[in-house]
Amino acid sequence: MNTMRLTAGTLIDGTGKAPAHNMSVTIRDGRFVSIEPQAPQPERGNEGVIDASTYTVLPGLIDAHTHIHTPGGPTDNYALAQLKGSLGALALETYKHVLVDLSMGYTALRSLSSPAYVDISVRDSIDGGILPGPRLKVAGQGLTATGGHMDKAWWSPDLNVEGRTGVCDGPWACRKAARTQLKWGADVLKINPCVGDYRNLHTPWRQEMTYEEIQPICEEAHWAGKMVAAHTAGGRGITDSLRAGVDTLEHAHWLTDEQLETMVAAGTFYVPTLIVNTRSVEQGGGQRDVSPEAWAWLNKVYEEKWETLRRAKEVGVKIAAGTDAGFVVPHGENALEILELIKGGFTPMEALVAATQTAAECIGMGNEIGSIEVGKRADFVIVNGDVLADPSLLLDRANIMAVYMDGVNVTPSL
Repeated sequence: MNTMRLTAGTLIDGTGKAPAHNMSVTIRDGRFVSIEPQAPQPERGNEGVIDASTYTVLPGLIDAHTHIHTPGGPTDNYALAQLKGSLGALALETYKHVLVDLSMGYTALRSLSSPAYVDISVRDSIDGGILPGPRLKVAGQGLTATGGHMDKAWWSPDLNVEGRTGVCDGPWACRKAARTQLKWGADVLKINPCVGDYRNLHTPWRQEMTYEEIQPICEEAHWAGKMVAAHTAGGRGITDSLRAGVDTLEHAHWLTDEQLETMVAAGTFYVPTLIVNTRSVEQGGGQRDVSPEAWAWLNKVYEEKWETLRRAKEVGVKIAAGTDAGFVVPHGENALEILELIKGGFTPMEALVAATQTAAECIGMGNEIGSIEVGKRADFVIVNGDVLADPSLLLDRANIMAVYMDGVNVTPSL
């Protein structure tokens, strides 16, 4: 058996408990087997020692909403990512992006749609030991209605681009689309039941998939033991999604009291992706080509998302941290969502739990990762400084001293 001992100056275990100091954590065969106060002179024997006695140790961070095939930043070229070069080149770029996230302490990512199953290929290469990298839960192609959120008219109608997204209309086509994603190895199904609508700010959302289309997708996913993530904005599209049994609501800027009560009763996760809207507003008129209508909508979201977050937290909805990194938010800046949650009323500890234990549950790995507890995989990050006093430390790579997965140092050399 491979045994090592981790000494932690400050230990934040991801469960929400107060930090512990001068702790000794034993890791055996890649899992935590004991967590106890450090002896004055810990017995070393044949054990290796990871000395973090002057640092903060916390669970590997998790981003529950990313797009790993795109870099993120002030550009609108995401729809063309798969046309810039070969799919092989896109896969290599995708792998680079996940390494950037790993270097910042993010040991697990959920990627909600990529073209041509490139996310599945990268995940399989990591899981198969061909390449080192973070744990990935991936969606393959996102499922959308014809002309919907992920099927915009980017190109001439004379041009046909295959494999970019999963377009489906009607119950049986949606069922087949779900089966297709599962066939090729999707961990989670991503759907787009409702989106923002710039035309009327009194009802700033528009439904794109019917209950009859959403329900068979959820049924197929759940038969296969998989989860469904729904891109949403507000209105009946959310109600139909909850009724159909989606597992996570993404964005969901506007949620009614009834919808929140349904989420609590069903255990539905909320991934508000606060930073992607904040960053969009920050980049607004200068760096991005945004219409006046879209600009008004973005500002409405920015003003009202905080109240939705407050009400969701107040009633006990499970809230997980997700950035939408790869769209506006660059990979490597994932910890910005932790700061946004704090801005929205979370304590620093609550925000860290949203990016660890709750995020692990949201991506279907709550029994394996997300907290430093006996029996779980030894994924952890060693950070220089008091993260609770200053969570922005997580945005500076110089403060990320080492990243471990299964008790092995996997810190990328970038």
